[in-house]
Amino acid sequence: MKHRETKQKKVRKENLSDWYHWILEEADIVDSRYSIKGMLVYKKWGLLIIREMQRYLESLLEESGHEPTLFPVLIPEDILGKETQHIAGFEEQVFWVTHAGENKLERKLALRPTSETSIYEMFRLWIRSHTDLPLKVHQSCAVYRYETKHTRPLIRGREFLWNEGHAAHADKEDAKKNILEIQDIYGKLIRELLCMPFLIDRRPDWDRFPGADDTYAFDTIMPDGKTLQIATVHDLGQNFSTVFDITYEDSEGKHQHIYQTSYGPSFGRLLAALISIHGDDRGLVLPPKIAPLQVIIIPIIFKESDTAEIMEYAKKIRKKLDSMDVRTEIDAGEERPGAKFYYWEMKGVPLRLEVGPKDLKEKKITVVRRDTGDKSTIAFDEVDDVCKIFEDMSKDLGEKAEKGFNGKMFEAPALEDVGKYAGKGVIKIGWCGRKACAEEIGGYVSILNVDGDPLECVVCGDKGQGVRAAKTY
Repeated sequence: MKHRETKQKKVRKENLSDWYHWILEEADIVDSRYSIKGMLVYKKWGLLIIREMQRYLESLLEESGHEPTLFPVLIPEDILGKETQHIAGFEEQVFWVTHAGENKLERKLALRPTSETSIYEMFRLWIRSHTDLPLKVHQSCAVYRYETKHTRPLIRGREFLWNEGHAAHADKEDAKKNILEIQDIYGKLIRELLCMPFLIDRRPDWDRFPGADDTYAFDTIMPDGKTLQIATVHDLGQNFSTVFDITYEDSEGKHQHIYQTSYGPSFGRLLAALISIHGDDRGLVLPPKIAPLQVIIIPIIFKESDTAEIMEYAKKIRKKLDSMDVRTEIDAGEERPGAKFYYWEMKGVPLRLEVGPKDLKEKKITVVRRDTGDKSTIAFDEVDDVCKIFEDMSKDLGEKAEKGFNGKMFEAPALEDVGKYAGKGVIKIGWCGRKACAEEIGGYVSILNVDGDPLECVVCGDKGQGVRAAKTY
């Protein structure tokens, strides 16, 4: 196995922006030098991590009754514009296709900024009776939005990868039930697979998804104190079914408009959060379940005469791990052990197994954890212990992330305190609900949710509710 040459790190994680761009390049996550700003080339390591997320999420969705689909990337202008509030929310971000070669198209076609309109045009044809409901579909795809703000790799771009789900329901109660189920599914993805903490925030009306009655956002806190929205769930009510005339015949023969929900996590933002929350000065730290490679075996050879026996022992260990479905490789390259250690630590491989002459003689294996650097020794017959180590690592990474997350929670009883904590984490503040006070708060932070306990407004002092607020990406 030959490594490409790696650059010695020049930044520490405390300088998050520089560190983040360094690790994206060094770990083969993405290359942002493509000639269209905000569009990335996903490289092997980053794409393998995204694929693990995608497989895990799709499995959970399909277990819950979602059908896999894949819709066209192009949406006709008249279809996209049916829901006026929806198109108004995206009008500055839509990429339009107007020509095929020299020929001007009869209808302008949009590169999908999201797929509500294209999918609901088909829901109108698919749904006839109450026996067709609930109808739940999902697709993993790319969407396109002309982002006018400062682009950041994986966080804010013009093309991004996600999974989007769409469901049609007979009534509001079933729609609410689906929202809770999706929140549970996304919670498993984020907390169990990625070992990351999060908040679920009901967005204020000005920050809802265009055309939705309610938007619930999954927010996590990055190491620099800003929050990152990594997934959303939308209650669409009957807004889209009314304009698309999506109806079903109920058990009494009456035609009713369906209720709808839509939802999606951004794989890019999940990856950005994963990298930033768990990583350290040496590079990536990947939870075992998401790691493209879970174990790297490094033979330690001092004498050429030992090579064959040590390599045979390493292959025997790999064969055992392969039988356990542990993603494993042997690094038999010519680089010195230290260079190999550095390379695989930077890539975030959870466990390093070292096998040298002493290990061979005693039928032992030296085990090094990437997250803590702890080194231990197990016998060959104890290779199954690797799975227990993975469980411990996932638990420890989750607890460490949760501790850091909780350490970034603040309360601000007055507006000057909001300024004091702005950019350091999530702040609980009082807000009366008036737009003028929200605008003044907005000079410091963005309001994330509107479901808090009674609390006096930090601007005017009137009775209001406690809300969460933060600087956001």
